[in-house]
Amino acid sequence: MTRLSLLLAASLFTLNASALELAKYPQVFGAGKGISVTVAPSSDDTQALVQVSGINHPLDEVVLLTTIKDRGNDDRDYTTTLNGSAYNMLVKRQGWGGERFQLYLPNTDGFELGFDEAKSKEAKPANLLALYEQQKKKGIQDKLSRFDREKRVADFTQQLQQIDQDASQSCGTPLTTAVDWKALDDDKLKRLGVPSFCGEVVRQMASLCESSTEFKAQAEQLKTVQCSFDAELKLREGDAGLLFTTHEKAPNQGDFINAFLRNR
Repeated sequence: MTRLSLLLAASLFTLNASALELAKYPQVFGAGKGISVTVAPSSDDTQALVQVSGINHPLDEVVLLTTIKDRGNDDRDYTTTLNGSAYNMLVKRQGWGGERFQLYLPNTDGFELGFDEAKSKEAKPANLLALYEQQKKKGIQDKLSRFDREKRVADFTQQLQQIDQDASQSCGTPLTTAVDWKALDDDKLKRLGVPSFCGEVVRQMASLCESSTEFKAQAEQLKTVQCSFDAELKLREGDAGLLFTTHEKAPNQGDFINAFLRNR
C-alpha cells in the first residue's frame, strides 16, 4: 500500500469516527476486582466504542473505536488496531448457557465478563464519545495503534520465555528457543504470532517428556532450539541443539515435530 493510500485510509477512519452516531443504550460489564468494560455500539451496529477501566494496564481508561465483525450465530468480534495489527479485544460467543462476553488485553490471560444492569442504565454514550474525541486530539489512540517493532519483539520474547519455562519444568532440564529477530521483517512481525510457531518445538518436547521417561533423558541433549522462517518446514539436529525452520502455511507442524523427535 502506498503512503498516499495509507493517508487516505487513515483520514477516512478518522472521518468515520468523527461522524460516529451512537445507539441510545450502551452496555457495561464487570470482570471482577473492580474492572469494568463499557461498550457503546453505533446506531448502525457496525462499530462500537469500548473503554476498560479499573485495571493497571496501558489501555486503562482509553476509549477505543472497534469494528464489529459478525461471525454468524450471533457471535461477534470487536476489533481494533494495536501496535500495527488488528486485535480482537472483546468477543461475544453463544453457548448452552446463553451469550458470553470475554475481554482480551495484551499481556493478560483474558477476562470473563458479566453484564452489569445498574451501571448500564447509568452510562451515557455522549460522555464516552466526548472522551474519545478528547483522547483522539491528544494522539493517545494513534500512539497505541502505531506499530512499535521494539515492543513487538519484546512481547514475543517474553511469550517465548514463558513457553520455554513451562517446557523446562516438564522435561527437568533448561530449554531455550532462540529467534533471529533481525531476519524477520515488519510485515511478518505484524501478521504472525511468532511464539506460536517457534515455541512449538519445546511444546512437543514437553509433551513427550510428560509421557516418556526415555525421552526426558534425551531432552538433556537438546537444550536449544534455533528458529527461523523460510520456504518450507524443516527440523534437524545441529552442534548446539535443534535447528527449526518453519513456514506460516505449513500444515500439521506439531505432528511433524513430534514425529521427528520420537524417531531421531
